[in-house]
Amino acid sequence: MATAPAAAVRPASSAVLEPAAHATFTFDDTLARYGAEIYRFALHLTRNRSDADDLYQETALKAYRAWDRLPCDANHRAWFYRIASNTFLSDKRKSNRLRSLDADGAAEAIPAASRDDDGRLDAGALLREVEAFIENLPPKQRVALVQRKYLDIGYAEIAAILGCSEEAARRSVHEALKKLRERFGDRI
Repeated sequence: MATAPAAAVRPASSAVLEPAAHATFTFDDTLARYGAEIYRFALHLTRNRSDADDLYQETALKAYRAWDRLPCDANHRAWFYRIASNTFLSDKRKSNRLRSLDADGAAEAIPAASRDDDGRLDAGALLREVEAFIENLPPKQRVALVQRKYLDIGYAEIAAILGCSEEAARRSVHEALKKLRERFGDRI
C-alpha cells in the first residue's frame, strides 16, 4: 500500500477545510487516509456493525465511481463525509417509505418518557437509552449531532457535508440537543 507524501500528511485537527492536492493522492491513498474515520462515522450513525459495514462499502464504491470527476481542489475528507451522509439519509428515507405509517407503529418508534422519579439509572442503561433516542432523531439532526458531538467536526464542514448553510447545520445540532435535554433533563 502506498503512503501519502510527507508534505501532504497533517494532523486531523488542522485546517480540515483545506483542499488536498488531488494529483498527489490516488483513490487508494485517500481511502486509506480517511477510511477509518468514515467507518467510525458510519458506526455512529447506524449503531450496528453490519449496517456500518454496508454504509462504508457503499460510500467507498460511490466515491470510487466518482473519483475521476472530483475537482483537483476538492476537500477529500468532506467529500467522503458527504457521500456517507447522503447515502445514510437516502437509505433512511427509503426505509421510511417502505415502513407502515400506522399510528401504533409510529408511537412505538418514539421512546416513552421515563417514569423513574428518583432518576437513579445505572450509567450503562442511561447510555443505551440515549443511544436509542439519538437513533430515532430525524436523520439530518442525527447526522449533524454525530458529526459535531462525537467526531468534533466544525459547523462549516458539517454544512458542506450536508449541503446546507452553516446556520442550518447549527440549527440541526441545536434542535437535536434540545430534544435530548427535553427527554433526559438533568440525567445527562
